Amino acid sequence: MKHLISISIAFIMSLFVASSAGAEDAKPAEWLFVHTAQTAEMTSPTTLVMPVERDIFAFTDRPNRRHAYLTAEQFAGLWADDKGDSFKADPPNAVLTWVLGDTVREAEVVITGAAAPSGGKTLVYRVKAVVGTDLGSSNFFKNASLFIDPGRYPLGTRIYCLLC
Repeated sequence: MKHLISISIAFIMSLFVASSAGAEDAKPAEWLFVHTAQTAEMTSPTTLVMPVERDIFAFTDRPNRRHAYLTAEQFAGLWADDKGDSFKADPPNAVLTWVLGDTVREAEVVITGAAAPSGGKTLVYRVKAVVGTDLGSSNFFKNASLFIDPGRYPLGTRIYCLLC
């Protein structure tokens, strides 16, 4: 009888583990984005211009573990409409990092828009600095990286469709 109870408990536990793993796999992918460039420039208090030296890198965290590369036009397209799952409807948070002397600086911003003029050779971001964020006294940044968090929208289907 004890053996039967042990087998029953083991079976129930395996069902629980399998169902929770299945629920985890069913969770939609949340994409994060990285735009890196040798330089970046604030051309106004709300405009950040970054050259596109290579495609924008996109990736997901566990359990999905996917990655993709988006052109400047594809990435700017995420701000194109104001549907519920777009960056225009819910602007993403981002962190801009750059090197100043021997120090890595950082600033938190919200990206309210993006465009890819000049054939996608640059991305022009409309940004709003988060309260308390200091972009420094310089408008020119070396070794810049922009890390973009999509917030509550997974954008999984939208990214998949861009890559089709």
